[in-house]
Amino acid sequence: MAHIMVGYELGGGHGHLYRLLPVVRALEARGHRVTLFLRNIRENAAMLAGKPRAVLPVPDLVANIPGHKNLAPLSTYLDIMCIAGFYDRQTLDVGIRSWKTLLDHAQPDLVIADHSPVLMMACFGRYPVVQVADGFTLPPAHSPQFPVFRKGGKPQVDPSHVLRIMRAVQRDNGLPMPATVTEPFRTAGRLVCSLPELDPYPDLRRDPVIGPVRGLQEPQSLPEGSPHFFAYLDLVHETTWPVLQGLKASRMSGEVFVKGINDDVARALQRPGLTIHRKFQPFDEILSRSSMVIHHGSNGTCCAALSAGRPQILIPTQMESRLMADAVVARGCGQILTCQGNSAQGLPRVLAAMIADRRMAERAHGLAHEIKQRGPQQTVDTIISTCHTVLDDWSDSSDQLGVAQ
Repeated sequence: MAHIMVGYELGGGHGHLYRLLPVVRALEARGHRVTLFLRNIRENAAMLAGKPRAVLPVPDLVANIPGHKNLAPLSTYLDIMCIAGFYDRQTLDVGIRSWKTLLDHAQPDLVIADHSPVLMMACFGRYPVVQVADGFTLPPAHSPQFPVFRKGGKPQVDPSHVLRIMRAVQRDNGLPMPATVTEPFRTAGRLVCSLPELDPYPDLRRDPVIGPVRGLQEPQSLPEGSPHFFAYLDLVHETTWPVLQGLKASRMSGEVFVKGINDDVARALQRPGLTIHRKFQPFDEILSRSSMVIHHGSNGTCCAALSAGRPQILIPTQMESRLMADAVVARGCGQILTCQGNSAQGLPRVLAAMIADRRMAERAHGLAHEIKQRGPQQTVDTIISTCHTVLDDWSDSSDQLGVAQ
């Protein structure tokens, strides 16, 4: 059986590992040996507990682009690459050398990667890669340059500058040199694990959009009786506390799960009709009794709410979640909450208006049935099948070239 490295280089929270763990379990069930590579090991310690697996920490090269203190104007994946090491030759060089060391030590037969630009460079021409990611972190790569993802946006960095650095670093390390900035990302497998409604590149997409790995729900009618919300938030964001105060000020019943919650926060939020969860609740259970979902706009939560037919209030915290939120709003299934100092006072009115908007509820319910009519999402099976095909093809091509496996 094969040795497969699975993980991600960029990103926080639990979303990337949450998406990859079902794939890991499926690979292990088929006898493959898996080594994880993760950026934020401590943050995901609870998810990693239980079964001992080999875990590699990845090089963290994230820093602001010189002269660009505000990350909001980023408009292409190349801009993101430049805050992850590609802008500076010395930084990229140490990143490539770090990855080369890890790869030479691990000697994987296959790499399954989510949002890992420096690793794509280190693997280029040397190791087969299947990319498994959402639409934002897996941009189209068939053209010489990455497309713009932000309406009206302009690239912040000259692609020719980045290409010169990429080629110089690869040459210095004795590795294959790409002809374009996008070439290392044209990997043997490219699978978009999201809904097409949430893809920021719908008109340019050539990669298969195979649906979320997990979290897709059956369409559900809104619960009978009084309206009820579910809020899934993270205390690390400064917008979260004003939203929580607004939810407490509301008279609507609801349930809240807040990452990073402690006893003091839980006590401060207590009121009749508001349930504070200390552990994450399964989406199928929580959505069946909720009239709406309030969250930061992650791909997984958007997919779950859309497939269940639930209107959404979105509080995006970065560019990817803003694009997700924009996509939900464009479908008429939600609205974006701009958090200012008056969130506590204004949110109860927003909740009431959302419940009163029957047309939004109907649009959300209709879209859920459209998603259902596409048939079952066999996402993990598709990923595993793709991996086996890539392994077979790579083995055949290596044998023909006389390359030892």
